[in-house]
Formats: sequence, structure tokens, C-alpha cells
Amino acid sequence: MKVSDRPGLDKQDVRHMTDAELSDLGIRLVNRTDVVLQCVGCGESWAPQLDSDGKLPFDYWVCPARCNAGRVKSNRR
Repeated sequence: MKVSDRPGLDKQDVRHMTDAELSDLGIRLVNRTDVVLQCVGCGESWAPQLDSDGKLPFDYWVCPARCNAGRVKSNRR
């Protein structure tokens, strides 16, 4: 993954992404309110901690097992 691809992805809030965009990242949004994600590859679930402003952390979408670490945001709209 190119470094230039990551900032836009990490600024994008998973709570507002389409199912197709989530699929491109290899994740499912299990719970939109509590932001619980699940890896499509291994099935592991995690809940990234929001910062004090309610924003998601850098790399929030990467599976703890790093199954989807090489995925990049598509240009699908």
C-alpha cells in the first residue's frame, strides 16, 4: 500500500461507508453504534477506541491479525 493512499482511508468514517466499500477493505460493520468490526477473512471482531473527539484512530480498519492490512480504498462511489 502506498503511503499516499492511507490518509484518505483513515479519515473516512466506517460508520458512513457502503457495504461495497467495507467489503473492499475486507471488513463487515457488525454494530454501527458501538463501531464493532469483523474481518471477512478470519472472522475476528474488534471495536476500535474512538478518540476524545469521537474520531476513529489511524488503521482502525485493520484486522488485529492483519489479514486485510494490504487492502486499499477503492474509487467506487
